[in-house]
Amino acid sequence: MRKEIKVIFVFVAVIIILFLYSCSGKGEEKRDAQINSSEKIYEKKELGEPATQPSGEQKVQEKSVNKAVCVNIVRFSFTDEVAKVKAPAGKIFLVLETKWENIHPKQKIEKSKLEGKRDHTMGMKKLMQGGEEKKEEYVDADVAYMVREFVNHAYILADGKSFSMDKTTAEIPEGINPKGDFILPKFGDTKKVKFVFLLPGDHENLAFHFFDYNYGHILIPIKGDPLIARGKDQLKGKFLGEIKSDFVNINALEIRFSNEYKGKKAPDSWHYALVDLAGKSLSGQRVKDIVQIKPESYVWVSTEEGYLYYSCGGSTTDEGFIRFTPEVYQQQSVAFLLPDIIKNINLGIRIRNQVFVLNLSKDFKKKIPNPIESHRDGDVMEVMVYGIEKRDNKIILNLGIQSLAKSGVEIQRKQQFILIANEQKIYLNDDETNSGLFRPPSPFVIPPGFFVRFELIYTSDISPEKLYFRGFKSEKYFILKF
Repeated sequence: MRKEIKVIFVFVAVIIILFLYSCSGKGEEKRDAQINSSEKIYEKKELGEPATQPSGEQKVQEKSVNKAVCVNIVRFSFTDEVAKVKAPAGKIFLVLETKWENIHPKQKIEKSKLEGKRDHTMGMKKLMQGGEEKKEEYVDADVAYMVREFVNHAYILADGKSFSMDKTTAEIPEGINPKGDFILPKFGDTKKVKFVFLLPGDHENLAFHFFDYNYGHILIPIKGDPLIARGKDQLKGKFLGEIKSDFVNINALEIRFSNEYKGKKAPDSWHYALVDLAGKSLSGQRVKDIVQIKPESYVWVSTEEGYLYYSCGGSTTDEGFIRFTPEVYQQQSVAFLLPDIIKNINLGIRIRNQVFVLNLSKDFKKKIPNPIESHRDGDVMEVMVYGIEKRDNKIILNLGIQSLAKSGVEIQRKQQFILIANEQKIYLNDDETNSGLFRPPSPFVIPPGFFVRFELIYTSDISPEKLYFRGFKSEKYFILKF
């Protein structure tokens, strides 16, 4: 049985490094570099009218500082294309040009530590000098301002939701690798950086938000009111439902159906269900975490009849995760490939061993029939047979499984469900099963306490008499009737 994969957390923190150079100074106490995150300074100047069209740049005079860095927004522009990448329908790229300056005051440090000198006499040196203690010399030291993986810190806030920088940031002049390090080694050092963000086309309030739990967060207005852009603690507006755990709040905003997703057309008789989510991390203490979830393994939709379909993608990172930031709601999307006859679905998300479900359709009603026969496999699962049908040489077996295990159940469909005809074993046809409208979920993992219905397809000219089920703690022969 597959071991549970835990939700991944990314710690958001800015790293500080002492950058030293020789300079004489008198002995003083070393200044504490750690600053409470609530201590921040915000300066606002007159903001130019933002562009109303995708083309054209707007110069602005906006800046914000904390105790270590000053950030200026030089200009911004909206465009339909960046680095030969076109924005999807209904969205637009924001290109943001910024200037960063290290303003952290220099610190005093003992010269002996700078020079790496040690007393190898085990204290005898002071005794030989008659007990006289030489005054320690101090030198000034720069404090380098360094950020690990900028993508975990820099966001655009738009009408109460946050958006991560786009990977095209690395493809433009003066852009930055979203996963690279950023450093300003000395006091007074400056650097220009351009960011790219992919946003919804209809936004009224925009702000640049930078997480820094050491020296204070930075919030700079771009368009409209920055406080409205940041949003409240609770998500405003209409949404389909809410999932809340100790780690994250997630709201389902909208569901829509399409015959195409990311340039890929759905197969015949199938369509894509696209679900927009807004979530906020609740994980962490003083330093908050970014919560990441892999949708292909931990996010699914289920139908009124009990069929389950895992996500086939979404607004994920290069590693395939959807992310939710602390303090502000981050918008993400997930996609599901479903038979086009299915409209009413609910959404399931597994966070560790907890399963959360919310309806995405008002008219959703469970329509699961009573099984013909069932069998309980200890405390692992219960298997139900709903019917069997023969079409030419195809045998379609309709089954259901109720997970009883606290960590969920991983099914080996070919080894655990075998038809018996004239004492011969008939194994399922993988290609036929995978092409069926009600195929088993992939991966075939049933979340804790969850019910899944599915169809297995076999090919044989002979009608089977039995279904052999090989469980984890028991075996069972089901008598089949056509």
